[in-house]
Amino acid sequence: MQTNTVTGSFDPNGGSGDTAEQSEPYGDANDLTANGSTRSGYTWNTVSGGSGTSYTDEESYPFTASVTLYALWTAD
Repeated sequence: MQTNTVTGSFDPNGGSGDTAEQSEPYGDANDLTANGSTRSGYTWNTVSGGSGTSYTDEESYPFTASVTLYALWTAD
């Protein structure tokens, strides 16, 4: 039986640094990769402008579809 894999990509959206792409089996809820960006004060969101679903750093994500998560920055 072949397992389908979905990928989470991370866009620093104006921050610096990189967060490694994360691949997980379809439907396996796992914690998101820790943010590798150097700017603090953020959440991840499924839409770059913040109108999508938000996730905190290392929050569990269902991995039912490949997704790009964008860092949303708050004032420091």
